[in-house]
Amino acid sequence: MEQDKASRILDAAEALLLSYGYRKVTVDDVARRAGVGKGTVYLYWPSKRELFATVLTREAAELVRDQIAALHDDPAEARLHRTMRRTFVQAMKRPLVRAQSIGDYDVLGELTTMSKVGVRFAAGSSETTASLLMVLYKHGLLADDPVADPLLTYRLSAAVAGSYLLEGLPGAADFDLDAKAEALATTVRRAFEPSTEPTPATLRDAAAELTALHERWLAVLDDSLPQGNS
Repeated sequence: MEQDKASRILDAAEALLLSYGYRKVTVDDVARRAGVGKGTVYLYWPSKRELFATVLTREAAELVRDQIAALHDDPAEARLHRTMRRTFVQAMKRPLVRAQSIGDYDVLGELTTMSKVGVRFAAGSSETTASLLMVLYKHGLLADDPVADPLLTYRLSAAVAGSYLLEGLPGAADFDLDAKAEALATTVRRAFEPSTEPTPATLRDAAAELTALHERWLAVLDDSLPQGNS
């Protein structure tokens, strides 16, 4: 029952966040929509900021679950360009993730940068990305050594971020989502991956290691959620 109540609160917060934006929604609004008292919301979260940051954490956990499922279904999803293509498509289909990805301040306000959950998420995401690149290089799926090239993560982030930020600008609708995702995948493959094709055995080994990495990250995210929302 308590788990259901926390889920209702998060569902209500998510719906209101998308409809009105972070700055316009109050804890009273969330409580009223969830059918609970305001004090009940504060039993789970110390502030409005942490409540809505948990909504974003729940979304991030779903993306990680999608990644793990994709690796199980097809080890070729371990390749960096495949990961980036799929993540881009999934992010653009999920309104909150899309808002976060394109820096939609009207929806999120200062939420992702000021909350304790948001700061913790950013640090954990950065660490996971660094570990992911090390795994890919270990299995010959990355052209450059992340240790020897300290700017590798920056170069990759810069290349990928452009695709997301363009979604918030006029003209983004000129191409369909799959075409834009394929353009991102082509950029990543040509700029960061070796020209030789990996063997099936290599992909299986890399996928297994990446799955373990994502499962550890998922456990961290789930620990930030109320029990029953993982």
